[in-house]
Amino acid sequence: MQIADFNIEGAFPAVITSPQKLTYPAFLAALEAHQEQFHQCLLAQGALLFRGLPVANAQHFSEVVAALGLGRFVNYIGGDSPRDLVEKKVYTSTEAPPSLHIPLHQELSFIKNFPKHIYFFCELASPVGGATVIGDARRIYQALAPEVRERFQIKGLTYTSRYYHRGRVMQWVNRLQRSHKSWIEVFETTDKMAVEKHCIEHDFAWRWLANDWLEIKQTRPAVHVHPLTQEPVWFNQAHLYDFNPKLLGWQKYIGAKLFYLRRSTLLHEIQFADGSPVARKDLYHILDVLQQHTVHYPWQSGDVMVLDNILTMHGRAPFSGKRRVLTAMTA
Repeated sequence: MQIADFNIEGAFPAVITSPQKLTYPAFLAALEAHQEQFHQCLLAQGALLFRGLPVANAQHFSEVVAALGLGRFVNYIGGDSPRDLVEKKVYTSTEAPPSLHIPLHQELSFIKNFPKHIYFFCELASPVGGATVIGDARRIYQALAPEVRERFQIKGLTYTSRYYHRGRVMQWVNRLQRSHKSWIEVFETTDKMAVEKHCIEHDFAWRWLANDWLEIKQTRPAVHVHPLTQEPVWFNQAHLYDFNPKLLGWQKYIGAKLFYLRRSTLLHEIQFADGSPVARKDLYHILDVLQQHTVHYPWQSGDVMVLDNILTMHGRAPFSGKRRVLTAMTA
């Protein structure tokens, strides 16, 4: 596909540049003028990467997202990745420890009202590593062992999350490295009634635990069909809801056992929707397939990546040095 004013190279992601030096207003105008073509390109490729274009800060990034016209901005309420609100529903990407590899996943695929698109802006590329890795969820669906895929598809999944209120141990752990959010941070409120209202509106089952911990459960399908392309995709985060050595590495796993893996404060659990356990061998198989389909495309400062959040999974490679990547979502 050709789009006037732009060059498009590669397939996943499709890398979009301009043959001429565009001013920032001219770039926004070109995005708005060719919205439909960009939408079709995104459906075909699943991932677009705008490179070498005049995007300099969070405000520019927010305006670029708006100019693409893919939907309305949505917030991150209900999500548990540690991140900070920057402005107007623009957040930092995950603040999880730099040494942690975050496997492929779709954003908020465990909730009913998930975002349809997710966007990333590289304000500062890390000197070593730090790519926002991506994977084609259509190919991943096909690559999984049929018996695993069918088992997950037939049974569906129940995600359980537990969040603390305020606690010295958890606050101390998060000072060392940000790893888990309180329910105040997850729901962006200190009002329990507001939390319960949000749970009702989004089909979360919830209950309050001892010491003001909150438990929420969400039952969701493991496979999704894209509403426009009608393609089946692997669409769940089961592999991120079981803290195991393959996911965390042995050192982090042992550390997690000290703080998080007690039954009363187990941060995440995954079961099939009928209450039966998800076999760890299945989760290990999924992690292996995701790794085999992970595409690394190193960031350059100023890059903007646009993903169809159904067709394309994303994650984060470990890194060292300073890195600042922002994110936004639309529905």
